[in-house]
Amino acid sequence: MIRKKILNFFYPNFCPLCETFLTAEELLCDVCGEKMLLGQDDYCHHCGKVSCMCQHHTPSYDKAVIACRYDKQTSPAVICLKNSRNTNFAYFAAQIIAQRLQYGQYYGTFDAIIPVPMHISKQRLRGYNQAALIAKEISRLLDVPFREDVLYKPTPGTEQHLLKSVQERARNVNAFKAYPVSLENQKILLCDDVLTTGSTMSRCATLLKENGAFSVTAAAASTTAPKKKENPE
Repeated sequence: MIRKKILNFFYPNFCPLCETFLTAEELLCDVCGEKMLLGQDDYCHHCGKVSCMCQHHTPSYDKAVIACRYDKQTSPAVICLKNSRNTNFAYFAAQIIAQRLQYGQYYGTFDAIIPVPMHISKQRLRGYNQAALIAKEISRLLDVPFREDVLYKPTPGTEQHLLKSVQERARNVNAFKAYPVSLENQKILLCDDVLTTGSTMSRCATLLKENGAFSVTAAAASTTAPKKKENPE
């Protein structure tokens, strides 16, 4: 406790959304935590969207568990995580996801937790893969093996949020690949920071199932509302 207080003096802990100073143990302030949190009944437990898109596009993953909403009000916390300035949101979301997996009625147990991969050059530049931070924390909380030896991304590609259309995002995710690792009959929890169109999660889920996975549940720290002008097909 004393060590944390000393560290907090030299390296102040602050809320990644409103930048209010926090104690060493806090991750978000109470107001921002409540603002970001998405109710378990406020999103589709298949596609993971606030406005269900299952009628337009069937994802390759079987279920989805989401922690927070992603909109103009809450996006600064996610951007802060992506920009290596504050990783609090990753741990906050991981705790919410772990609680929902433990006590929710929609999910079961898992054999492994796998993050959506990041190309090594981008990971070195950022200092970490934010999806892996979330996955590792869930792994610790649920005591389920964390694995980074299954999925990989051999080319940097383009950031999904920089692509204008769903079709472009769908083509971009083909950059994800899988090592020839057997996941025979395993139940996998696949983690990422933001679920937008679901293209990235679907591509990775397909790869995991091709390696023998029995089921894949998508776990995302946040989810966006579908853009009305876009056709998910």
